[in-house]
Amino acid sequence: MHRKLSMIALSISLFSLSQLAEAQSSVTLYGLIDSGLTYVSNAGGKSDFLANDGIIQPGRFGFRGSEDIGGGTRAIFTLENGFSLNTGAFSQPGLIFGRQAFVGLSNSKFGSLTLGRQYDFVWDYVTLFSMGSRIGAFGFHPGDYDHLAGSLRINNAVKYTVDPIGGLSVGVLYAFGGQPASASNGRAVAAGARYTGGIFSVAFAYNNVHDMPLNPPAQIAASLGPSFPAGAFVAENMQNIEAAASVTFGPSSTRALFTATTIDDSKSSVTMRSYELSEVFQFTPALSGSAGFSYTRMSPATWRNVSAILDYSLSKRTDVYLSAAYQNASGGARAAFLAIPASSNGNDVAVRVGIRTFF
Repeated sequence: MHRKLSMIALSISLFSLSQLAEAQSSVTLYGLIDSGLTYVSNAGGKSDFLANDGIIQPGRFGFRGSEDIGGGTRAIFTLENGFSLNTGAFSQPGLIFGRQAFVGLSNSKFGSLTLGRQYDFVWDYVTLFSMGSRIGAFGFHPGDYDHLAGSLRINNAVKYTVDPIGGLSVGVLYAFGGQPASASNGRAVAAGARYTGGIFSVAFAYNNVHDMPLNPPAQIAASLGPSFPAGAFVAENMQNIEAAASVTFGPSSTRALFTATTIDDSKSSVTMRSYELSEVFQFTPALSGSAGFSYTRMSPATWRNVSAILDYSLSKRTDVYLSAAYQNASGGARAAFLAIPASSNGNDVAVRVGIRTFF
């Protein structure tokens, strides 16, 4: 009888330990899907209706894991890939986890140290202040040269982030060159900071990426200038300096954003600057609206973009939206929204209705 009670006690102890181990570690499958219909007034010279996905946010799925290893420290990892809902294809051909793939340690006091393929601090800290974070591809700046749309994913990166004071987050990143990536091939240095407190928020980000593949005719429908190659080339250096701020009163949030992108190749250099102002208003708990204007100049080319969106939440995970954007380009440039064919002239309009769901 005593032996039987001992076996029962041992079984209960083993079961309790297994439950504790499960509670200390977790793996989460997550993602989002966005699809809809878009009317474009000038897609390569003609108006068109497009069934496209990933416009407000690119489709993705991923795995996020965490394990408590004691002392306030956790082992963490993220594996994330992008895909097209309409074709089933990966958004980064040849890469299983093209958006993010990293592993590291996170401590509640000392911050997080991660290694792998990772985003910069433009994406982490500044993007959420942009009109593109609300409307998607049609609200970002030409070619995403300032990386607000998240096109920069850096290989071979070591990244450290910490929250030293309540509301303040800071981080640094260094990437070793030598292996190909979808957006950058060479060494990279990045840093950023964001403060959120009460009604006021502010963010700053800096990037310096070497050996950046660019194709201006395809990406911005303009030339960088007569001293640069006419087509695709690898820029020796691409530098981003970006700052943003917002002020929130009740349901209304006013946001301002500035980005400066400098591209250097041999003895040539050009800078693209963008200025943006936008407003977000929460009409009801389910209905929100946003509108914004951006001005981008890379002498002599200029782009002006006016965009707006109405978004209605059907549930905590699913929403429907109606968006519209108008872009005007001059100085030798053509209108060029992200993710759709460039206009044949300096003007383009895109109107979209869509649905998005998270899982």
